[in-house]
Amino acid sequence: MKPVIFIFLFLILVSSSYAYDCSLIEDKNCVYLNSVDEDLIANLIYTNTSYPDYDFIQEYNSNININSLPNDVNVINKNYIKNSWLKLISINPSIKYEDKLYVPYAINLRSEYDYDVNVPSTYYNNNKRSGRTCKIIYSLDSKDVDLDWYANNMNIGNKKEIFVSIYNYNTLKVKLNIDVTIKEKIYKWRHYETGWRCKYSTTDYSSESVNLEDFVNVVEYQNPLNSEFTFITEYRGTHKGTLNSTNLSNTFLNFGESSLTQNNFIYQANFTNKPFYTLQLEAKPVEENIINNLRFNNNSIFVNEPSICSIETTNFFETTTSECKEEYQELELEPFEQEKFSSNFFLIFKIAIFVFVNIFIYKLIKKYWGKVLVPVAILVFMIPSVHAETECGLTNLASCIPEKMYEFILNLINAPLEPLLDLVTNLLQAHPSIELFQGIWAIVVYCISMFYGLLFIYAGFQFLLSGHNVVRREMAKEWLKNTMIMIVLIQGSFYLYDLVIELGSVMSSSVLSLVNPQFFMLTADNLVNVGLEFILVFMYVIVLLFTLFFLVMRYLVVAFGVLFIPIGIFCYFIPPLKSYGKLILNLLMLNIFITFLASIIILACSMLIEIPIFENIKIIVMINCFGLVNLLFILLAKHAISKSGAGEGAEKVAQAAKYIALFV
Repeated sequence: MKPVIFIFLFLILVSSSYAYDCSLIEDKNCVYLNSVDEDLIANLIYTNTSYPDYDFIQEYNSNININSLPNDVNVINKNYIKNSWLKLISINPSIKYEDKLYVPYAINLRSEYDYDVNVPSTYYNNNKRSGRTCKIIYSLDSKDVDLDWYANNMNIGNKKEIFVSIYNYNTLKVKLNIDVTIKEKIYKWRHYETGWRCKYSTTDYSSESVNLEDFVNVVEYQNPLNSEFTFITEYRGTHKGTLNSTNLSNTFLNFGESSLTQNNFIYQANFTNKPFYTLQLEAKPVEENIINNLRFNNNSIFVNEPSICSIETTNFFETTTSECKEEYQELELEPFEQEKFSSNFFLIFKIAIFVFVNIFIYKLIKKYWGKVLVPVAILVFMIPSVHAETECGLTNLASCIPEKMYEFILNLINAPLEPLLDLVTNLLQAHPSIELFQGIWAIVVYCISMFYGLLFIYAGFQFLLSGHNVVRREMAKEWLKNTMIMIVLIQGSFYLYDLVIELGSVMSSSVLSLVNPQFFMLTADNLVNVGLEFILVFMYVIVLLFTLFFLVMRYLVVAFGVLFIPIGIFCYFIPPLKSYGKLILNLLMLNIFITFLASIIILACSMLIEIPIFENIKIIVMINCFGLVNLLFILLAKHAISKSGAGEGAEKVAQAAKYIALFV
């Protein structure tokens, strides 16, 4: 049983497959894609991702000569008919979408088949006895090959390649019938006075037939093109229109100098019938809007004085172009309503902030610029606040100016914090990209693989030299088992590491989605908190910068960790190097999942400020929250190093020496 396991693992490690011949196309990326996934090369050949180019597919596939058996095709062998096979090669136009193959009513069908006729050799029998067969001469008498196409059991053609136009069908089938007749001339022994002679006796015929078929289930595409665009209003040169389009189409709306491209699908190609590599189109759903010099919102389009207007719609098999419609309606403007004055204690605080800021600016300008520019500077400073929103006017100027001034100050303080907080949030839930290092990872694994043979040789020698020592045999078996596990883990370390990173990222994102986004920002919830924010905002920024530093370091360690994960696994299974392997693995796992722990701390702090005792000191809670996150990075890194650091190396070497001594 064990040799079978070893052979199976060996086949996994050294398995090979067909590869695309990159000399057929002129693209330097072909060789690299061949080493990763040869199916990706299909999209180096087919590049029209915005629409289905069936003419290109038909021309490309028709130039492929399929003169032997494709992969995954059943072969039937009988007495006379050998190596018979049949394959439905292509349907064009056709497109794969959501595991279904869609076709129009007019299609090209192509099939290929082959077979051999095995005529037996002449039979001889030298056992001379009267009436016994002495010779049989075989020859091909006749052969008949019938190929038929069927759509829902209705015959539609009898050639390898046909073009048909049919409706209401869901199954396409091709059948091949091969009939062969072999002629047998039988001779028998006859005894005469002069001796034995082999004389002709009779002629028999043997018939044999083979029936082959291949089929595919299809869906007849029925999605009419009915996209349209209609202008409905116009105000001071800006035209508004509505776009109605189907979800199973791509739309291009052209206004001359403006345009909108709405893609619901991209088109790509896949290889079929390997190793001949024919192409099959596939549609992938996307949501892509390419906007040029217009505004698009919820199927409503605002464009400035369009010179022309046309709409082009493409589905899986058709493309239509039509003119835009005009159904202008009178624009109804909302009547002006005066905002009623409402007293609010918080308004007093806003007015106080407004006065304080104006006095500060007045003193500053007076000191450096002089008295002449003071009124102008204050007026310029107030204009954005007064006219920022349409609700501000002469009727509510007393409440509007302080409110806008107060909002301006908060936005001014939060403006430099927003990119910093966005970066911290993104780094907490980011999935570090390791695809860039796949080539270097392969080199590292290749270097480590040089030691595999030495490890197997070492284990084999221990088996040979163990004799009747049970302990040494068991330890040799343990060494061999660990070596096999190590090889499998190292060969798959890239994908296992990427899976663990994805798990950590999903866990962190799930927790952070529960955090209120306003928790990170400076807000005016109450007077006490506002005062503390002005005093402690600098400390808050310092703590955030430290958090950002730790998160950037964590991102780099996790990204570069894919190069060290095979080294850590290798060291972990070698007794003298086990402590170093534990150190590498512990540090990498710590940095992957530490953002999940940090997210839990942030979520807990965001919920803590809802308690009345903490709602007045939100800024202090935020500073301590990120301070705990920073402390978490330091303590866990220190714990991982002290738990499995290189300081245990001497002890591990001593244990390894004892381990090896048992084999001596």
